Order: sequence, then C-alpha cells, then structure tokens
Amino acid sequence: MSKKRLLSSGFFSLIEKIVTVAAMLILTPSIITSIGSDGYGLWLLILSVMAFFNIIELGFPAAVQRFVTLHLEKGDKDTANAFLTTSLLLFLSLGTVSALSAICVFNYPHVLGLENDYQDTLMQVALIFALKIVMDFSMNPIHAIYSAHLRVDADAALSTLNVIVKSLLIFYIGRHHGVVAMAYCAVLTDVSINLLKIGVARKIYPYWSLNVSNISLSRVLELFNFSKYIIIMAFARMINQRSAPILISNIMSVKAVAIFGVAQNLINHADTLNNSIFHAFSAYFTKLVARGGNMSEYIIKTARLCFLTCLVLAINILIFSQSFIEVWLGDTFAEASLLISIMAFSLLVRPYAMIFRNILVAQANHKNLMYVSLIGSIFTITLIVTLGAEYGTIGVAISFTLVSYLTQFFLYRLAFLKYNAISLKQMDICFIVSFTLCLLALASSSYVSQFVNSWLGLIGAAALINGTLVPLIAYFFLPPDFIALIKQKVQLKL
Repeated sequence: MSKKRLLSSGFFSLIEKIVTVAAMLILTPSIITSIGSDGYGLWLLILSVMAFFNIIELGFPAAVQRFVTLHLEKGDKDTANAFLTTSLLLFLSLGTVSALSAICVFNYPHVLGLENDYQDTLMQVALIFALKIVMDFSMNPIHAIYSAHLRVDADAALSTLNVIVKSLLIFYIGRHHGVVAMAYCAVLTDVSINLLKIGVARKIYPYWSLNVSNISLSRVLELFNFSKYIIIMAFARMINQRSAPILISNIMSVKAVAIFGVAQNLINHADTLNNSIFHAFSAYFTKLVARGGNMSEYIIKTARLCFLTCLVLAINILIFSQSFIEVWLGDTFAEASLLISIMAFSLLVRPYAMIFRNILVAQANHKNLMYVSLIGSIFTITLIVTLGAEYGTIGVAISFTLVSYLTQFFLYRLAFLKYNAISLKQMDICFIVSFTLCLLALASSSYVSQFVNSWLGLIGAAALINGTLVPLIAYFFLPPDFIALIKQKVQLKL
C-alpha cells in the first residue's frame, strides 16, 4: 500500500506542478500586457517579500511532520494528537507575528528599493495578504496529517484545483485592475481551498479533535529541539529563492526584477516539478528510519530516478530557452534566456540535495546542514551584491549557480558521509554524464533557435528531440530492475 501511495502522491504532485507551470505560461504574458513590465516586477517583488516571512515558521513544519509520522507509525494516536493541537496554537501565534511584520515592512517602500509613491499599494496588498499568511501557517498541522498517511496525492489534487481557480480569477478579473485586485483573487482562492483541505484531512484522520489539555510546553520544546537547526536551513532556502528580487530592486530596477523573475520562475518550476515527484519519499525515508531499515538500495534507486528527471528538464531548458522566451514574451525579455541557461546547470546537483537533506533530517542528523545553509546564505548575498553590481542580472544568475554547487554538491556531501557509510560512486557517475550532456545541449541551442520561431515549431522540435533522447537517457539512468520490469510489462502486452 505504501508503494502505491508513493506512486499516487508522486503522480498527483507532478500533475499539480504541470498545471502550475501551464498557468504561469499563460498568465505571465497577459499580466505583463495588462500592468506592464514594471507592474509585473512589482508583483514578483511583493510575492517574494511575503514569502520571505515564512522564515518565522522557524522550521517547525518539518518537526511536526516528523513527530506526527513517527508516533502514528507506532500507533500512538494520543501523542500524535498532542503534537497536532500544540502546533496549531504555535502556528497561529507565529502566523500573526509574520503578518504584522510584513505590514511593517511594506509601510517603508525604500527598504525594498521603491519610491514612496508605492506605499498605498503596498499597504493594501499587505493587509490583504495578512489573512493568507495566518491561515497558511495554521495549515501546517493539516499538512502533517497528509504526509503521515502518505496522502500527498489528496493534498496535491486540491492544490491543483487552487491553481486553476486562482489563475482563472486573476486572468479574467485581477490583472485588469492591478496588483491589489490580483491579491484579492489569490487570497480568496487560498482560503476556500484550505477549508476543503481541512475537511478532507478530517476524513483521512478523524481521531484528532481540538483539546486544550493537549497543549503542552514540553511538546513545543521537543519541536524546537528538532527544528532549531532547520531554522537556519529554512532561512537559507528563503534567501536562495526570494532574496534576488529584493536585492535587484535595490541594485538595479523593478524592470530588472521582472526579467530575472521570469528566468528564476522557470528554473524554480522545473525544480519543483522534480521535487513533486520525490516529495513523498521524505516521509517514506522517515518510516524506514523508524523501522531501522537499510536505506542504501532505496537511496541509490531514488537518486538515479532524480538524476533522470533533472537531466531531462535541464536539457530541454538549455536547448529551447532562447526560442521559448522569444515566442513566449518577445525580444523585450531576451536576456532572460541567457539567465535561464546559466541557472539550468544548478538543476544537476538537486539529486544530491534531495537525498542528503531528506536522509539527514529523517535521522535527526541535520545539525551540520544548519552550518551548510548558513554558509550558503552568506555566499548568496555576498555574490549577488558583488557580481550583481558588476554584471547585472547575469551576475545574479551566476551567483545562484555557484552557491548551488558549493552547498548541494560539496558541503551537503560532507555532512551526509559523516553519518552514512554509503558509496556515492553511482551518483557521481550520473552527475558527470549529466553535466557532459548539458554542455552538448548548450552548444546546440544556438543552432536550434535558428529554426524554431513559433509555438508549433517549438512543440515539434521538443517532441522530436525528447522522443529520441529520453529513451536513451532513461536506459542509462533507470535502475536495472526498473528496466527489467518495463521490458516484462511490454512483453506481456505484446
């Protein structure tokens, strides 16, 4: 049953990300047309700042998911319920602090590199998003229920519905009335879908009821003892994902935020597309740790699958980014294609990060990850400021890629090998092959762009190249037993 749910969770998470990418592809040019490049840059900046305050979660979501999963795996519903109730009160409090902090920041536009003319708009958006922040924080115990029962598929299905409804509202209503109306559309949809998620969670796990007697300071301390190292990791991740628009708006301009935002969004969506497939494995590894199982075989197989998806995504980005940006947004955003090509190489080290981070967190051996994350965040800010000031958005893209290799390929490896005597030879071979193929893809991109200048040509070229390359790549990267199973299935059908 667990394997079936893992596959189901991976499938629905993948569908969610595909729908999210499709919505982004449709919405971005229409939003830019309606509110202009500066308006779109402002929207991206607002979203980045709002997301930045998720750091106030202090790493507790991962801790709650872990403790709830472990205790439910042992059949201890009372302790699991105590963690759920205590964490709900905790997240309500932290969400309120986060919302008030966001309102304070938006009251001072110059902190974001903006003129005071933006103050009224920023404050309206901040007040609207305050409700979303509090509710998003409060949903963490609900997400723990989904994760503990390996029902990420149900969560992903509802999130997909959220993306569709939100996109429709923004496309037909929000974008025509500016960023404030877009914020209303986003919050209205999020609140509605979150209420549905709560209802489904009650059906999955009907044994939790709010009981004040379950609230315990000792539970908070247990959560904090686990999450205290994740706080820095979460802060570093937030810097890597959300600091660029804030720094670029101060160093350059709002339009530069829009150009870089287009590139970063595409890379982030490719990254989350990959993560969605393997997201459920974090809970599965936690279960293996709880049982004391041997994880070596699962680690290698998962890593090879992750390398396969990352490589396919990176090759497509490198080959088609120039043609895609030109067809999608026009020459105004041509610079974004170069930024995308630079950052695409960071996808190749994601398998290391996914394996190392999930295993160490599951083992509660994540203390060193805190130091790695701290080093990474320091290098990110330093490189963005120095290279960004010298080379503009290209310098920012180079900064993110260099930091990815420093942290995910090198420093995460050191932390992982400290606690796990597992050979990484197969992973390193996959990486070398992936990097070589990506260099070849980059070299061929300029040739492909000469012949692909329409959506039809883009789709045709992508189908031709992927139809040829993906089977060959899959044959090398898929674990042997996977290939044997596929051959068996094909033979049975024939």
